Amino acid sequence: MAAMRARLSFLHTAFKRLSLGRLSSERVSFQRASSRCHASAPSAQRDCARRSFLLHASALGLAPALLGLPGLARAAAQCGNGVLVGMPTGARQALLHEVLDPLLAPAGLVPVYQTASALAQRTRIRAEVGARRPSLDLVVLRDRDLHAIQSEGGLAAIDAQAVPRMAQLSTPFKGLPAITHAWTGLVLVYDKSKFKTPPDSLAALVETPAAESGAGKDAAQESGRNSSANSAKDGTAKASAEAAAKDHIGLLDGMAATLAVAGSLAVGKGAADLEAGRAWLTALHEQGARAYADDAALARAFRHGHVRAALVWRSTVLQWKKDGLDLPSVVPREGLIPALFQAAPVAAGPDRACAAAYLNALLDPTVQQAFAARLYLTPTIDDAALPPETQAVAFAPAEVERIVKRDLDLLARSETDLNTFWSKTFHS
Repeated sequence: MAAMRARLSFLHTAFKRLSLGRLSSERVSFQRASSRCHASAPSAQRDCARRSFLLHASALGLAPALLGLPGLARAAAQCGNGVLVGMPTGARQALLHEVLDPLLAPAGLVPVYQTASALAQRTRIRAEVGARRPSLDLVVLRDRDLHAIQSEGGLAAIDAQAVPRMAQLSTPFKGLPAITHAWTGLVLVYDKSKFKTPPDSLAALVETPAAESGAGKDAAQESGRNSSANSAKDGTAKASAEAAAKDHIGLLDGMAATLAVAGSLAVGKGAADLEAGRAWLTALHEQGARAYADDAALARAFRHGHVRAALVWRSTVLQWKKDGLDLPSVVPREGLIPALFQAAPVAAGPDRACAAAYLNALLDPTVQQAFAARLYLTPTIDDAALPPETQAVAFAPAEVERIVKRDLDLLARSETDLNTFWSKTFHS
């Protein structure tokens, strides 16, 4: 009877607090405390998180029901040290801190971000296997990086019951060893003023330049008839170089593996013949294709009329559009090569419940909508409910059905060779 009276008393107090708006004020104060935690030195963040948790423990009983995260209070009770998240610094980490962290705040869960490169995260996880006090609960990285960690035994299996939002994952992202929380795909973007017929395939990137260069070669030969053989040769080379500078295919550094897969698809070899992919890239280079250091450099080349087409992520095309460079794009006929942004618990992680709560929040519609609106990444859940202004990030169902399945083991083994090939081909 005493226990029943205590429970009724708690519920009465909780609903009274809610009606007076005190829960909201506690959430604001918690966010302020969380900000102070993130501003402190890494060594002090865990103790700071523990103090914040204890100060706001009174809200734990009601918060899980409000958030729709079953067992969140129980997770919070185990996460007095904070949810330890490993990921690279940058726009995604900043967005998660701003949008996801407040979702966990009412329950006293404080994400503590250990920011470092993907390689550094992999090295840390490998070193901490079997450690008494590992420094990460989960890691948030690209699919290829998580696959490398998983192959070394560094990731734990995900308990679907502890992450109920997984039930809302779209079909292509179910059954994967990590949770895909955002994605985009490779598209062919082009300057429509340079094509009589809009390109719709990877193969067209080689075929079209070959056809269009014939007129230039004929003109050079006609000019050469009235000059010496050496002069004709020099003039043709100069004309070819000038043509390439004005009108060529643009590619991006850092995408050697993805573009090798694209090349394999372009020549009808599926997604795993990387030698065929190299040959295709070599053919592009011989026809004047150039590699650019980053998205901004490639965008400038498009603006100046130097590039007729390029292979980039859909998210890049949408960012360019926001910046005033509006170019048509298409998913190639050969297939849609994806870039998956994933998360998974660390095998040696001290608090699986903490990791599960964070993974669940990654699939919250609020977080998915923020990634779409600000980073132009496509949601991975069926109930994202994107507003009209951000629906351009979504791929059509027919395009999603053409997602290419890559051999991540093969790509991992080939990464060094592909990067060496890229440097020698496009930067020697």
